[in-house]
Amino acid sequence: MIRLLHFELVKMLHRPRTFVSIGLVSVLVALIFWGLKSEGEAALQYILKALDNNFIVNGNILNGYLVTFIILNTLWIHIPVLIVIVTGDLFSSELEGGTIRILLTRPINRYKLVLAKHVSALTFIVIFLVFWMLITLWPSIILFGKGDLVVIFNGLHILEEKDLLWRFFAAFGFAFLGMGSFAIFSVTISFFTRKSLITILIALGVLVISTLLQTLAPSIFKGWESFLLTYHLAQWQLFFYTEIDWINIQKSVVWLLGFSIVCIIASLIRFKKLKITE
Repeated sequence: MIRLLHFELVKMLHRPRTFVSIGLVSVLVALIFWGLKSEGEAALQYILKALDNNFIVNGNILNGYLVTFIILNTLWIHIPVLIVIVTGDLFSSELEGGTIRILLTRPINRYKLVLAKHVSALTFIVIFLVFWMLITLWPSIILFGKGDLVVIFNGLHILEEKDLLWRFFAAFGFAFLGMGSFAIFSVTISFFTRKSLITILIALGVLVISTLLQTLAPSIFKGWESFLLTYHLAQWQLFFYTEIDWINIQKSVVWLLGFSIVCIIASLIRFKKLKITE
């Protein structure tokens, strides 16, 4: 199993699209930094203008923590796109190229091979999120300084600076669970479609439809949002409420873990039945 995993990681790191996705997130973060540095204060003053009659707004509001929150809130729906470019190709590209058939001629346990694919996808998520955190949190603090975090999301939340770091680490940790579930889902799709492009399109289609239904949920699909993948991906935002809603976070953790397990079992069953001549 260890040798299979090492083999999968080496192959993944030699694919250009792995570094393309990491490069794209770097560009997106840099663009947000540039935009907030040049026009951030003016935009923030416009947003906070409605609060002037009720609150005395003072201090460094546009600080590194707020910038990090803005980046997270802006990119959380775009990051899965960059992830599926890599994970959706882990199995299907090998099947298209015929290398998986050569591999199956050797005495390799199919279950271990499937698990190695999923673990390599999760390893990529760890690398990706750690890199994203490093280029987001620390540069934001250096460029914009420190301060309390003011979040206007389902109400006004003011979080003290001393209480912020662990919240961001918890949010990134939850992001690993959410993005990991999506990565496992995309790998599973590839076992059924066996085509990289179709896998990526289906995964992105599910993401778009889930996002649309989540947007319509409060008015049309009320009560069904808990069945949507994007609903649970967005639950990292709960870590930035004044009173953290641990119950909903726990429900989302259980849902994402269950979803991942179902996907892994489905891919194991599918690959076990796959004929080498197909």
